[in-house]
Amino acid sequence: MSSITVSRTILLAVMVLFSTTIACTATEAVSTDDQNQTSSQAVPANAIVDEGLFTVYQSGDQIFFEIPREMLGRDMAILSRIAKTAEGLGWGGDRLAPQQVVQWEKRGDNILLRGVSYSNTADKNLPIYQAVQNSNFPAIIEAFEIKEVRDESYVIDVSDLYLKDSRIFGLQNRHRQQYTVRSLDRSRSFMEFVKSFPENIEVRTVRTYVADNPPSQQRTGSISIEVNHSMILLPEKPMRPRLFDERVAMISISQTDYGDEAQYSKTKRYVTRFRLEPVDEEAYLRGELVEPKNPIVFYIDPATPEEWRPYFKAGINEWTVAFEEAGFKNAIRAEMAPEDDPDFSLLDARYSVIRYVANPIHSANAGPDVIDPRSGETIRAHINMYHNVMKRLHWWSLSQTGPRNPEVQRPHLSTEEMGQYLQYVVSHELAHALGYPHNQRGNTAYSIEDLRNPDFTNQFGNSSSVVGRTRFNYVAQPEDGDNKVHRNVGEYDIWSVKWAYSWLPQFDSPEEERSLLNEWILERADNPAMQFGYGRGDFDPTQTTESIGNDWVRASELGMKNLHRVVPNLKEWMGVEGENYDEIRMRYMQLYVHWGRLTERVITAIGGSREEHKAFGQSGPVYTALSKEDQQRSMAFLDEHLFTTPEWLLDKSLLRTFEHVGTVERVRWYQTTGLNALLSPHRLERLVEQHAMLGNDAYDPALFMDELRSSIWKELNASNSIDPYRRNLQRAYLDRMIYLLNDASAEAPNPPGDYRPDIGMENLRTDFHIQHSDIRPLILEQFRELQTEAERALRGATDRYTRTHLEYVLKRVGELI
Repeated sequence: MSSITVSRTILLAVMVLFSTTIACTATEAVSTDDQNQTSSQAVPANAIVDEGLFTVYQSGDQIFFEIPREMLGRDMAILSRIAKTAEGLGWGGDRLAPQQVVQWEKRGDNILLRGVSYSNTADKNLPIYQAVQNSNFPAIIEAFEIKEVRDESYVIDVSDLYLKDSRIFGLQNRHRQQYTVRSLDRSRSFMEFVKSFPENIEVRTVRTYVADNPPSQQRTGSISIEVNHSMILLPEKPMRPRLFDERVAMISISQTDYGDEAQYSKTKRYVTRFRLEPVDEEAYLRGELVEPKNPIVFYIDPATPEEWRPYFKAGINEWTVAFEEAGFKNAIRAEMAPEDDPDFSLLDARYSVIRYVANPIHSANAGPDVIDPRSGETIRAHINMYHNVMKRLHWWSLSQTGPRNPEVQRPHLSTEEMGQYLQYVVSHELAHALGYPHNQRGNTAYSIEDLRNPDFTNQFGNSSSVVGRTRFNYVAQPEDGDNKVHRNVGEYDIWSVKWAYSWLPQFDSPEEERSLLNEWILERADNPAMQFGYGRGDFDPTQTTESIGNDWVRASELGMKNLHRVVPNLKEWMGVEGENYDEIRMRYMQLYVHWGRLTERVITAIGGSREEHKAFGQSGPVYTALSKEDQQRSMAFLDEHLFTTPEWLLDKSLLRTFEHVGTVERVRWYQTTGLNALLSPHRLERLVEQHAMLGNDAYDPALFMDELRSSIWKELNASNSIDPYRRNLQRAYLDRMIYLLNDASAEAPNPPGDYRPDIGMENLRTDFHIQHSDIRPLILEQFRELQTEAERALRGATDRYTRTHLEYVLKRVGELI
């Protein structure tokens, strides 16, 4: 070998050794935890730095997280909300993707972002805990190469996490399918900012999708949205949960506990609530009112019109009295969002907010926003107030209280009147944010006499709960005096806050405190105002939406009287010189809606039962069938107020100001909808079962069929001509009965055998097999009776339309029997 070859070989060996040394050194800089780097090429020198939960760096569309070692394995919640959006795709503040709990984890040279679930649990000290862990392996959402190791921290590039197309931070499947989204266009997507705070990180991005069917601006073929992504640290020590109880129901989360002493996995439900703990624990335990360490604060959107801000605040602050019942003073308040703080954002995961949304939705909504799934603690909540909720409030107030409330007998309400209505809406929506679902039983807690008594309503309002879905006192009549119109926090609300938010440090677990909470419930169990009802509007008339009063028939009769008074005054009250008739038309249509609500509640009573939530040990049944007398009273109401032609709605001088056609079809639709609801298979099933269980004490299906036929076809026995509205109704009756006779069927399987391990309430229920029940024989009997009556009426019919109608009826019935 020549000297030149030897020299080259030695040189090559040195170069390989040198490069290997460099490579090893670089690897150690990344993978050795003790390596302390003070400078690196990983983060651009021009990056903007912000310190907080993590130190974050932004350079254009690149962002880096410097994750402290102590934050590895900590539970955090991430969620995304729309900041700005295309028309038709939600609105500012709307949630884009559901909350996800995550943990950051180091594995070799990478940091993993893992999705964590707490739906299955067990005590860590039990052997079964490991089995639960083995069945809940956290999904790896993303893996990030460690760019740099610093003193007790790791630097990673998370740009792709926020800017690439992903379900966790982007459009969900329903939006992608609805708008035919093909892809995310990275060239038209970019980073706005990243901010780090002590307990959360906020990232704002603009995302542009290529879509074949965008919600607006169709020619662009694109959807652009600005999205705020929040990541918030969950408490290191979870709040002690409070077990759900359906007698004081709250919004809840569920966990399947495999470590419970029961000899099977047990589903536990925990209520959602803010964490309230007293500043002075000893004073609290002495029974003194004490301020909480962290009061509940709702920030009002600066976009809220100035005239409504005091009423928004009042709607929040009226709950103060409820928290005093739980032992806390100054526990809740509303503040205007600071406009001079550049770090404040209504989308920030730290703040509970009342957002004012400019869109045409006639509503409002609210609820817990960030929830700790380990305990049910509400970290953040929101209320959305849509601008056009005011239109609906005017509609409701006119149709329900118009005859006795001069304030609503005008096209535009005064600021004070509308402000008080908005205060009610905020108070109602706040209840949801605090953890309360709609309490329909609160609407029907009070008697008709109480609701017509100004002394009573001015003290208690028209409902024991502001969170019930009813609006105004439509029972009170003009002659009753100055009954309170507006609603406030009720006595049930005050009690339910005591139950949910009282601090109980004397107990060590949710199970231990349950005995005291149960005692509180039993003390109030016999008070109708302290009962809860989910809204079993299909079978319990004391839990129907948009209704008040404990007597559904009498309440609806009085509501109808008020409706009848509105129609002849509608033009005078709502007309504006020089304007068209659109507003009059809309308010007229709302009278139909309220008519439908009043009759819908009474329909519920047919085959109905009263539901009262009870725990084992309480006396009496949970379900009690309504009496035969009450159900017959309900049928008499429907005969008079649903099936009789509503002449009070047919004011020609009013109708012809805004339409040339539509009235006959509109009446047909409302009457037919009510009729079909009466003749639903589920209602017939309930009538069959009540008769089987109660015998002659029940409102049996045969009697129901007789009374319904007599109501629908009453002209046949009076030799009267039949008007077009009634002819439509009678033909609808034929259609429905023929459907039940020939087409309605169920294919549900029989209940499972007792060897099945998963038998539950739904497994033991089957669809109503109408083909095997008494209903079809009864329908044939009704058709035979109808045939006889129609033949007799036809012989005396002189009106052409009545005659041809009866000939048609007889033809159809004859084909069946």
